[in-house]
Amino acid sequence: MDFIKQLGEAAFGTRLRMLTERFFQDGAKLYESQNVDFEPRWFTIFYLLSTRSPLTITEITSELSYTQPAVTQIANVLIKKGLVKVVKDKSDTRKKLLALSPKGLDLLDELKPVWQGFEDAVKELFTEIGYDLIYIISKTENALDKRDMFERVSEKIKEKQLGKVELVKYAPEYRDKFRELNYEWLEKYFTVEPEDKKLLGDPEGEIIKKGGEVVFAKLNDEIVGTAALIKFSDGEFELAKMAVTEKVQGRQIGKKLAEEIIRLAKAKKAHTLFLETNVKLNAALKLYKKFGFELVENTNSKYARSTIKMELKLN
Repeated sequence: MDFIKQLGEAAFGTRLRMLTERFFQDGAKLYESQNVDFEPRWFTIFYLLSTRSPLTITEITSELSYTQPAVTQIANVLIKKGLVKVVKDKSDTRKKLLALSPKGLDLLDELKPVWQGFEDAVKELFTEIGYDLIYIISKTENALDKRDMFERVSEKIKEKQLGKVELVKYAPEYRDKFRELNYEWLEKYFTVEPEDKKLLGDPEGEIIKKGGEVVFAKLNDEIVGTAALIKFSDGEFELAKMAVTEKVQGRQIGKKLAEEIIRLAKAKKAHTLFLETNVKLNAALKLYKKFGFELVENTNSKYARSTIKMELKLN
């Protein structure tokens, strides 16, 4: 336990689970000491049926936010114990409803003083520690309803991944990488077209000397991604030839490349940055939308694969 305490926030979920288990263990001991044949895990369903019944499994699931298998499992135990009975809905005989049995109602009278004692003891505990944990738990639940832990942790991981990506400018020794990275995704999803061969075969002459830029992403000293800024006309540029090798996709490399191309476009006083893509590239579309790119009419494309054109207006 001392080691788990040392882990701090990293073991938050584990600490909560251990605390819950501790309450359940003490609850089980309490029922046993009072000679009551009852288990803490039955409490919420049994109590709900004591206040509102009959109810279907689906209604119980909705009320308690439990999974249906969990409710069914406990309900079956309570039925087997004779504490809950199954009744048929008068309006729909196919529907099974659950309610406390006469045995369950008798047990309820024994349980009420135990539950009241537990409630009083919890209040005393909160007074002793100086915090209303019910209020804190409610605040925590409300915050998680807005952004759950999966989203929060994923965001932190992405931030760390983004920080590990290094951007480097074009150099002649990267010419082959520029071509290889783009050929990888082009050959996987489409075909390499004449315009691709022209740009990828001579990035210095076709992109850089004409006022554009080519950048690369480096991870662990390896070139893993690239993107180009191609000048279309005064104030108008294209985000093109963005590629991330498959083995490192999902590590925010595309995001960092897109950010850099947008920065470079602004530095060149561009008022419009556009791109062409295909509807099947769903992950790329999501990324572009996050940066504010909007759909525009797609006309006169140089690529047969182009089905979508997007624009980003720059200040």
